[in-house]
Amino acid sequence: MTRPTQPHLSPEAAELAARHQLGALEGTFNPKRLSKPLFALYIFTIVHLLAMFVIPGLMFFWWLRRYPDFSRKQAAKRLHLFEHGMIVHPQSGDGMVAIRWDSVRLYQNISQKIINGVPGPIDHVYSAVAPGRVNATITDFYEGPQTWGPHMQGAVLRAQGPAVLESILEGQRVNFGDFSLSRTGVTTSRSGHLPWSDVQEIQVGAGRVHIMRTGESGRWCSVAVSDIANFPVFLTVAENLSA
Repeated sequence: MTRPTQPHLSPEAAELAARHQLGALEGTFNPKRLSKPLFALYIFTIVHLLAMFVIPGLMFFWWLRRYPDFSRKQAAKRLHLFEHGMIVHPQSGDGMVAIRWDSVRLYQNISQKIINGVPGPIDHVYSAVAPGRVNATITDFYEGPQTWGPHMQGAVLRAQGPAVLESILEGQRVNFGDFSLSRTGVTTSRSGHLPWSDVQEIQVGAGRVHIMRTGESGRWCSVAVSDIANFPVFLTVAENLSA
């Protein structure tokens, strides 16, 4: 994992981490910078717009302030990952948000655009919802999504997985968004209830979860991963119960 870029957290971040008991700092991620060719193109565009059309040029420059290359405020933002949670500066707006792994509902949406048959860049969007209407969206604004994304999902699995499985075995039903799991089976709002004895296989592919029913060739249900809260927890618990 990317290591902290500074030896210490800012006083505000350190105070927030202590208040929420987030534990040891495990990694820090900076905003992603523009590539040199794209940065040069934006500078070229600004100069020519300002030379010919002042107002459009100023508007374009204001639009560019979303990028850390053109805004000190954006460049100062950080994503901090701790043992028990995270602190993130939202891409838009001010302030910091602290969220604990043991209480968050984390949604992931990883997609890739295909342009004229050619695979484009992969977009990473993680939406974290915590108690008290606290929420944050973490995107490719921060460098290293292939590192911080799996780290967050793994941390949520470790923090919530065992307790979720135990509560289900004790007779409770746990909701994961489009799916809910219980000791007797899996339930969706569209397909109803399927006993664990009838679950042949749980497949994951192309950004969707497919549940296959024993004795049937088709899928009993298919749900987008982005609609499932705490996806690794759901998948791990469902595979344990179906086995």
